[in-house]
Amino acid sequence: MAVYIYYPGKRFPSLSVTGKFCALRCKHCMGHYLQHMIPVETPEKLLEFVKKNKHRINGFLLSGGSTPEGKVPLKKFVDAIKWIKENTDLVVNIHTGIVDEEDIKYLKDMNPDHISFDVIGESSVIREVLGLNGEREDYFRALELLDSSKIPYSPHIIIGLDYGKVYWEFETVEFISQLKNFSNIVLLVLLPTPGTLMQDVIIDEKSAIEVLKFTSRVISAHKIVLGCMRPRNLINLEKVAVDLGIKGIVMPSLKTIKYMEELEIKVERREMCCVF
Repeated sequence: MAVYIYYPGKRFPSLSVTGKFCALRCKHCMGHYLQHMIPVETPEKLLEFVKKNKHRINGFLLSGGSTPEGKVPLKKFVDAIKWIKENTDLVVNIHTGIVDEEDIKYLKDMNPDHISFDVIGESSVIREVLGLNGEREDYFRALELLDSSKIPYSPHIIIGLDYGKVYWEFETVEFISQLKNFSNIVLLVLLPTPGTLMQDVIIDEKSAIEVLKFTSRVISAHKIVLGCMRPRNLINLEKVAVDLGIKGIVMPSLKTIKYMEELEIKVERREMCCVF
């Protein structure tokens, strides 16, 4: 048995195609996380960054703020990503936001190594937290489109996104379990972030563990990753994840690493996004 532990860091930077701007400013983020990403607002800036840093990085996450429709505006970067894939060994992970048939066409042409897709399986959360006029079926349809596209992809679920309440996550995991082609399921946990409307939310670790256990039953522990966005004091969540035999953990605590060593679990360190 082996567990991957991920440390993206400087070797796998996060790049933003919208710089610091986001039209949605969802209540759990409000643009906070864009402030720590490297701005590449044009294809030229992206290529300039890659050419300058290609020998110092393993790859990158291409993401950014959302449009009012909940999409990351990536279409104009198709040729740049194709050039990167043809002329470097870098691994490219694309964070898309919501997708439709037209998005799938250009994403196929772009041919990234992976797509990361945040799934919100509750209409009230889509409206109240994201501020989108949408339904959960929009996200489920996007999942089906990705699944049939044959582009490698990993659904992401933020446990507790509804101000810490946990309920919709189970049906969403159940829906994902019926899909055939996803690589991993990445479980995140709401991170109460200072300066946002959710900064004072209390996270119930037991509820997060229940979602983790349920996912391991209906999908497979070997396809589960604990992703980067989660409070780092959820030590029991990490321990249960190890006990279940999940695929990997992003930046686990020292206690968790020691626990794996005590169990003589083989640990493999990867300096890249957790979907790989």
